[in-house]
Amino acid sequence: MITPMKKVTIICLDSERKASLETLRSMGIMHVTPLKNPTGNALNSARNDMNRVQKVLETLPDVKKKAEGSSLNGEAVVEEVQKLLQVRKRAEDDISEANNGLMRYEVFGNLDPDSVRALESRGVFVRLYASEAKKAFEVEDKEALVIPFGESGEGLCRAVINRGESPAKLSTPATVLPLPAHSISHYRTLKENAEKKLALVENRLSELAADKKKVQDCLKEASDAYTFEETSAGMLSSNLLAAIQGFCPALRVKELETTAKASGWALRVEDPTDEDNVPTLLTYSKVSRPMQMLYDIIGIAPGYHEVDVSSVFLVFFSIFFAMIVGDVAYGLLFLAITLYVRKKNPNSKSSGFSFMYLMCGATIVWGIFNGSFLGLKPEWAGWSYYLDFTNYAWLPEPVRHAMQWIRTSAPTDPQVFESYKAWVQDFKIFPESFVPGEAGASQMTHVQFFCFCLAVVHLTIAHVWNIIIRFKRKDSTFMAQVGWLLCCWFMFMLANNMVLGFALPGFAIPLFVVAAVLLVLFSVPPSRLKQDWISIPMLALNIVNSFTDVISYIRLFAVGMSGAAIAEAFNGMLSPLFGSFVGVFGAAVILLFVHGLNIALALMGVAVHAVRLNTLEFSNGLDLQWSGYAFSPFSKNKN
Repeated sequence: MITPMKKVTIICLDSERKASLETLRSMGIMHVTPLKNPTGNALNSARNDMNRVQKVLETLPDVKKKAEGSSLNGEAVVEEVQKLLQVRKRAEDDISEANNGLMRYEVFGNLDPDSVRALESRGVFVRLYASEAKKAFEVEDKEALVIPFGESGEGLCRAVINRGESPAKLSTPATVLPLPAHSISHYRTLKENAEKKLALVENRLSELAADKKKVQDCLKEASDAYTFEETSAGMLSSNLLAAIQGFCPALRVKELETTAKASGWALRVEDPTDEDNVPTLLTYSKVSRPMQMLYDIIGIAPGYHEVDVSSVFLVFFSIFFAMIVGDVAYGLLFLAITLYVRKKNPNSKSSGFSFMYLMCGATIVWGIFNGSFLGLKPEWAGWSYYLDFTNYAWLPEPVRHAMQWIRTSAPTDPQVFESYKAWVQDFKIFPESFVPGEAGASQMTHVQFFCFCLAVVHLTIAHVWNIIIRFKRKDSTFMAQVGWLLCCWFMFMLANNMVLGFALPGFAIPLFVVAAVLLVLFSVPPSRLKQDWISIPMLALNIVNSFTDVISYIRLFAVGMSGAAIAEAFNGMLSPLFGSFVGVFGAAVILLFVHGLNIALALMGVAVHAVRLNTLEFSNGLDLQWSGYAFSPFSKNKN
C-alpha cells in the first residue's frame, strides 16, 4: 500500500540550524523538499569533495581475491590515489607527446634539432619536407642534396641540405615540416620513462584496491556531508529563524512532535494538497514484497495520489514471465542459479530472491502444463517421454485434458487423442476449428484464446478498480469507466471473432452501443465541458486503441512460441547426430549455444513485453501514470 504522508514545516533558531539538522537526520523520517534553490560555497565544497572521493573509488580496480588492506585510513588512501592519478596524467601526457613526435619525425632517424641549428650557424641549412610520393620533388639549387627517408602519415619525407646564405627553395609544392621540439632519442627516453611510471602507478593502484572498502566508507561520509549542506542551503532563513519543509509518514508524526517539543522547534503538520509533489513510500505485504525488486529494476513508482497495484502487477507479471520463458529446464536453471546466489549472499535482501523463486516456480508450472523441456520430443530422445506428466495414469483425467488443451499440438497417441477429442467436443462454446481433426494436429488457436482471456481479465480488473476509485470520489466519470469496461468485453468478443473464428454473440452489438453512449455522455465532467470538449471526438481513436489493447496480449503467444520453435528446429536438425558419442558431444555444444541464445531472447522478451502489458495496457485502463518518485528521508547513508 501507499503510506499516507503529512506535510510538515519546522521552524528553529538560525543559530541552532546545524544542531537541529543533526537531530532531524538522526531520526531519518522526513523527506525534505527545499524551500529555495540550494547554493553556497559550503555546498560547492562538499560537492567537490564527494566528486573527488567518487573519482578515486571508480579508479581503484575490483579485488579479485581477498587481500589484506594497508594500514592507511580511508582519507589517506584517497589522497594517495589522487597523487597517483596526477602522476598517471603526466605520464599519459608524456606518452602522447612522445608518440606524436615519433610518429611525425622517427622516419628521419636519430634527428636532433640542436644539431640542425648548429649546422645552420655554420652556413649549412637542413630543411624537412613531406609530399606525395608520386609527385615530382624538385629543388631550385642544383647543388643541394636531397635525401629521401621514407613515408609517414604526411607523405614521403625528404631532407634538403645546402650551403649558402639561405635554405634552398623548392620549385614544386611540398609541406614544410618544422623541426621537432626535442630529439628522437629524447622522445624515446620520455616514452620509456613514462611507461615505467604508468606501470608503477597501476601496480600501486592494484595494491590499494584492497582498501576499496575504506574508500566506499569515505564516499558515504562525503555523500552525507553533501546532503547535509544541500539540505541546510535549501532552508529559508532570516537573521533569527530558519525553516525546513518536507513530508513525513503519518504514523511517525508523533515522533516528530515529541522531538520538536524537546528541541524547541515550531512544528506545523498538515495534509498534502493535490498540488504538492508528494513522494511515494510503498509498504509491501508478504504477498507483494517480491515486487520491490522489480520496481527497483524498472525504476518506476506510482504517484502518491495514485493506487498501489503491486499484488496484481506481480500475479500477472509471473504469468507473462512463465509464458514467455515457457520451459521447465529454463525454470530449473534459473532456480539453481538463484539458490546458489542466495547461498553465497545469505545476508542480502530477501525480496529479490522471493521474486526469482516466484518467477522460477511459475515458469516450471507453465512448462509442465505445456510439456516443454528444451524442445525435446520422444522421437528424438526417448527419455523425454517420462518428463510429460500427461503420460502418467495417476494424473486426473480433467487435468490431463486441460494440460493437453493448452499445448500447441494435440496428443500424438491415437488412443489418448480420441479421449481428448471427445473432451474438447463437450465444450460447445468453442468453434468447430478448435476440435483437432487428427492426432498431432496444430491447436495454436487454443493458446491465442488463452491470451485473449488473460487480456480481458487483466483489463477488467483495471477498469473495475478505476470505477470504484471514481465512484468513491463522487466523480461522474465513473460511468465512462463502466463504458470502457463494456467496450473491453466487446473488443474481446470481436478479437475472438476476427482472429479465432468465434461467432459474435447477439448481445455484442447492443453492448457496444451502450458502451459508446456511456463514453460520449460521461467522459468529460460537465464542469470541464468547455475546456475538454475536444476529448469527445477523440473517443473514436481511443475505442480503436481499446481493441489493440486486447490484441496486444497475443504477443505472449508469439514470443513464447518463437523460443519453443527455435529449440525444436535445432533439435530436429541435430537429432541424426544423437546416435554416436562424438555426434552427441557436437550436438550438445551447438544446443548449449542455441539454448543460451534462447534464454537471452526470452529475458529480453520479458523486459519488453511482460513489463509493457502491466505498465501500459493495464495502467491505461486504470489511468495509472507511474508519476511518483521514491520517498527518500533525510538520513545518513549508514542508516
